[in-house]
Amino acid sequence: MDVRKIFQNVIWSKRALRRILIGFGVFIGVLVVGFVVLYEVEWHWLTSGERRAAKAALVEIDLLQNARSMNGKEYDLQREKAQLKFNAARDVAQTFRDEETLAALSTYFIWTTSPWDQARFNLENPGFSTSDADLNTEVKRWISEVKLRKQMSSMLHKELD
Repeated sequence: MDVRKIFQNVIWSKRALRRILIGFGVFIGVLVVGFVVLYEVEWHWLTSGERRAAKAALVEIDLLQNARSMNGKEYDLQREKAQLKFNAARDVAQTFRDEETLAALSTYFIWTTSPWDQARFNLENPGFSTSDADLNTEVKRWISEVKLRKQMSSMLHKELD
């Protein structure tokens, strides 16, 4: 048998070409659907483990809002508990959405603890006293941070509930 006739009749026939193209089209279609599903999962789905861990961390960070009623040891203990819960949330983050939630939680944690850490630093280091003008700008900055913390807290509660 002639090789040319085999290629012409068997391998490159219209029917064989049609089957190859349909198979290739199905493969590409499955690949595209798989990538779309992966994209949706990565960017829009918050895993249940991250949701639970982030909620627990958020509750502990919210308790730090009452730092004025705590003494130094109570504050340190509560801050450590919040840090441990935050670390647990960081360990279970899997998707990009989990990472976004973790970043917002981290920002909220830093905004919540920084004024109290700064106040403690100022008490422990009296040589770093500030002028009245600096104090006024610090108070204004602290008030704006309180508003931002409240907005961040409500956004995180909405996202995690």
